[in-house]
Amino acid sequence: MKRLIPLLCLLLTGPCVWAQGFEKNLLGVRTGLEVAYIRARGEYVRGTTDPRLGFRFAVSDQVLLWRGLPLYIESGVDFSSRGGRYEGCSFRPMYLQVPLLLTWRFGIGKQSCVRPFGGLCYGVGIGGKARTADAWSDLFGAAGFLRRSDLGIRLGVEVSIRRICIQAGFDAGLCNLLAGDGTQTPLLPAGISDLRSRSVSVGIGYDF
Repeated sequence: MKRLIPLLCLLLTGPCVWAQGFEKNLLGVRTGLEVAYIRARGEYVRGTTDPRLGFRFAVSDQVLLWRGLPLYIESGVDFSSRGGRYEGCSFRPMYLQVPLLLTWRFGIGKQSCVRPFGGLCYGVGIGGKARTADAWSDLFGAAGFLRRSDLGIRLGVEVSIRRICIQAGFDAGLCNLLAGDGTQTPLLPAGISDLRSRSVSVGIGYDF
């Protein structure tokens, strides 16, 4: 136990020593791929769509919360292409997202660190179509069957080498995306009452 306490203190105070003090503000850009799918539930149905490959582009801002700890709050704006595939139909919604995350930077060398992060992410659907072999259909608006607003949990980890960052994450939507006016669509099985987004992402970026 006597040896464990100094070791814990070292782990908590040692991150990013190479930075000669924790940077107060880090602006960054990220881009990468997103494997997305939709979880569906209903009276007679429970399952997920097939995954769909999309993309994400993000601008982030990390702000140091306390001077002596490498604890940051992160926000920014993401552009994300999500959806899923089901029986020949490809759902392609696009979102603008605003995350609010807490992140901790663990130093693993003079110029490298590992950064786990987690928090909430609010998204607004800005467009998107459902594609079948015969036609394209709107996903949002009066003709669509999806709500524009989505709130989810975001968890992930990032490795930074100098200023270059490699990131992996998981998003889980908390809101039912199905429009609340009872809209039915032939693109989904009858009886569906709950749709929630899921995605796994990988990306690369740079911190300024």
